[in-house]
Amino acid sequence: MTTQSEQHAEAAGARRGLTQVTSLDSLLGAHPDALRQIYGAGKPADPAELGDAPRGRLLALQPTAGVHLATRPLMKALASRWMPWKGNEFDHGGNSGTNLVFGSKVWRFKAQLLPSELDGAPTLALTYGERAFGNPWPVSALKDELRTVAPGVALGPMLLKWQDRWHHVLWFGLTRVDPQ
Repeated sequence: MTTQSEQHAEAAGARRGLTQVTSLDSLLGAHPDALRQIYGAGKPADPAELGDAPRGRLLALQPTAGVHLATRPLMKALASRWMPWKGNEFDHGGNSGTNLVFGSKVWRFKAQLLPSELDGAPTLALTYGERAFGNPWPVSALKDELRTVAPGVALGPMLLKWQDRWHHVLWFGLTRVDPQ
C-alpha cells in the first residue's frame, strides 16, 4: 500500500515526464539526476547505430551533484572543444574499440551487453581490464555503460572499481557523426 505522499510524488513525476533528447549537446550541463532518469529510460546502445567513430562529450561529474549549479559552468568549459577526449572508435563488428584522445587511439576496451551497475538493466558495457589490452591503472579499473536515448545518441555513466566497489564518477555521451 502506498502512502499519500508517495502517490503525490508519483503523480508529479508522471506530469513532468522525461526530457525529450534532441541531441547530445542538449544534455550538456544537465543535472546528474536528470541524466540518470534519461539513462534509465534508454535501451542498450548498439555500436552500429553510433557509427565507427562517434563524437564524445563529458556531461556531468557525479560527485558534484549536490553543488551542480555552482559547477555547471566548469562542466561546460571542460566539455568544450579543448577537451582531450574526443569520443570512441569501435572496431568492425562493435565488440571492441579504443578511445580517441588528442587524435590518438588509446585505451582499448571490450564492448558487451551486461547488467548495469546502476540499475541492473541491460546496457552496453565498455570494459578496460583485459590484460591483453595493457591499459594502465586507473584506466584498467574503469567501466563505461551506454544506452541509446535518441537516434544516434547514447548516454551513460563512467564507473571506477575501487576497493571492490563500483563508484560512479561522471556522465558522458556519444553521438553519431555522419561522413560529410
